[in-house]
Amino acid sequence: MHRFTDIESTSKQLPPIYSYLTHELVSLSKALEPISSTIDQLDRFIRIAKNECHFPSEHGLTRDESAAIYLYTMELGENSFSRMINRALLAEDRSSLKPWFAYLKLFDAAVQKLPNVRKNPWRGVPIDITSNFKKGDEFTWWAINSCSTSDNIIKDLLGSNSTLFMIEAKNGKDISSYANCPNENEVILCPGTRFRVVSDPLDQPPMHLVHLQEITDDEEESLSTTIKTMATTPPLTTASTHMPTNVQASVMHIHIDHWGNRYETVIHLL
Repeated sequence: MHRFTDIESTSKQLPPIYSYLTHELVSLSKALEPISSTIDQLDRFIRIAKNECHFPSEHGLTRDESAAIYLYTMELGENSFSRMINRALLAEDRSSLKPWFAYLKLFDAAVQKLPNVRKNPWRGVPIDITSNFKKGDEFTWWAINSCSTSDNIIKDLLGSNSTLFMIEAKNGKDISSYANCPNENEVILCPGTRFRVVSDPLDQPPMHLVHLQEITDDEEESLSTTIKTMATTPPLTTASTHMPTNVQASVMHIHIDHWGNRYETVIHLL
């Protein structure tokens, strides 16, 4: 299965894990020593990645950092590197990810040197999972999620009754020039990326469409500040404004509730 359509990378409730970010930065070969026995011909794949990777890098990546991205994008069937690392990222036993910490640190160091891109990439899964997504739902993807800015590339990998994700990404990383196949227009979304379902899934025969929007830290902080401000607003504010009239005296009663809604009622005086 291609990394663009890996069903294991879909939403799954898991405890957060960011310990790898504090791991020592080491070479690619050393980073993969803990998992070398689980991947056949790993040394050969490392050599290929270091020879074929995009280097020198205009973004300041070292050869090992660039090779870490290249290795992730190599499709090797069931033993594809992306498939194995995402299985570890999604394992309920979070300690099983520990052997991957050194590689994840190197991979993260590489992609963080790339500029954030605000694009609308696509990814998909080969079955209908739209029942898991409702408008307004929020969730976290803990895997490294590979997407493409070309919907046709994703559609070509899917059959009928599949699920296609249209994503409004704000912090995507365009790794196309560092990937094994640059023409796949690959954008990755890093582990821990949060999303909101924009609308209920749509049927777009022969597929089903789910529209997602990335939630950024700034957006969540802004929402939190708004809620706190609303919570500290006095629940009731009443003011009276005299409204002179040639016919009949009246008073306007103004009520502002704790949500900030303003209600005006004219009371005629007898």
